[in-house]
Amino acid sequence: MSSPAPGASLSSADGRWTVGAGSQVGYRVKEQFINQPGPTEAVARTFKVAGGMDIVGGGSSLRATGVHFTVDLASLQSQDKYANYQVYQRDFFIRSIYLQTDSYPNAEFKADSVAVPADIASGPVTVRASGRLTVHGVTKPITATFRAQLTASDVEVAGSVTVDMRDFGIEVPDISFTTAQPMVVIEFDLLLIHG
Repeated sequence: MSSPAPGASLSSADGRWTVGAGSQVGYRVKEQFINQPGPTEAVARTFKVAGGMDIVGGGSSLRATGVHFTVDLASLQSQDKYANYQVYQRDFFIRSIYLQTDSYPNAEFKADSVAVPADIASGPVTVRASGRLTVHGVTKPITATFRAQLTASDVEVAGSVTVDMRDFGIEVPDISFTTAQPMVVIEFDLLLIHG
């Protein structure tokens, strides 16, 4: 989170906010490589994120409504240092066999209404958003806790939520060179722009 920028005010928060450049979503999963002595983390990211929300209200009753974000799972790429030459293979197997992105290319998060603290203009605030996550054709209720901040130019939203991939009908990856654990930390850092 950056420091508050001059000019940020609640009066400027009303309206439509959409995902801007630099936004990213990804995951972390514990795994065991056959050539590593202990567990490591598989980390993947994508910048192909779309969607947005409307902020309505005033004073201490700001709300984000119509929250809807879509992530292109087929564009996820490993970022961790452990996979080295096996990154391409791991990404291929995860996308094609486990996430089955040919049939389920996107993940979606939707929430009808989220309360926004009034002091969002003066610095980062903690927000809890209850909504519905759809992955692999399965929709489950989730609650994400994240930090949000309004600046003069954007709203930055950053946080994570932990899910069990098996709840979404995703088989736990077990590839010849690595075996994953079922819990997935979904991480997001969204820069939302007005308009």
